[in-house]
Amino acid sequence: MVKLLLLLTISLVALAPGASNAALIASFSQNPSATPTVNATDNGTTTDITIVNISTAITTGASGTIPNAILNLNALSVDAAQLFGPAIIQHYDGTFCFSSAANCGGTNFLSGTFSDAAFGAGGGPGLTVNVNNPPDSLTLTSSVIPANALQPPSTFNISFADLVPVLHIDGSTIGAFTADFAGNVSSSIAANEPAALALLGLGMLGIGLVRYKHKGTIPNYA
Repeated sequence: MVKLLLLLTISLVALAPGASNAALIASFSQNPSATPTVNATDNGTTTDITIVNISTAITTGASGTIPNAILNLNALSVDAAQLFGPAIIQHYDGTFCFSSAANCGGTNFLSGTFSDAAFGAGGGPGLTVNVNNPPDSLTLTSSVIPANALQPPSTFNISFADLVPVLHIDGSTIGAFTADFAGNVSSSIAANEPAALALLGLGMLGIGLVRYKHKGTIPNYA
């Protein structure tokens, strides 16, 4: 139980604004969907969590909301799920991308590779994937944000809600489920926080202007 409390405390500190000298890049959530957007499968030993070509709204703070990015995510468990009191914890390696086209095509708004910890209360409807670099591994890349604004300290956090069935262990791994998602990303402040937010928002807005130029209209992201 002490280990669990320590892990949760570290995670909460990492999520706090300005923690570890990191600045929020963006928050994100799935656009309304009649069906669950997250699908986790397991074979009793390993669990694979996937999000495939799901329309996602990205909020960049000073630059408003970009309504239609496409998110892909794949996370595969690398060890056995462990119980700490009521909590279940398991480690995952994975990749994600926010892009302008399906299958990580078009413009790379933001993408990354990670090694992380996922934790949640057994029997509950939620699971959180929390990556903090350092000490975890997180590499971020983007076509619209300079590389010097994507350096450690950095975080990638995604929460899965409305798990069906509820969070449980199957054999030695987290059991299969479907869910919905929301999360956030932060990184170094080599580019200051308002600038980092603006770079993402303006870069995506510029791409939208190019698309709409041929139609003679200008998109309104207000």
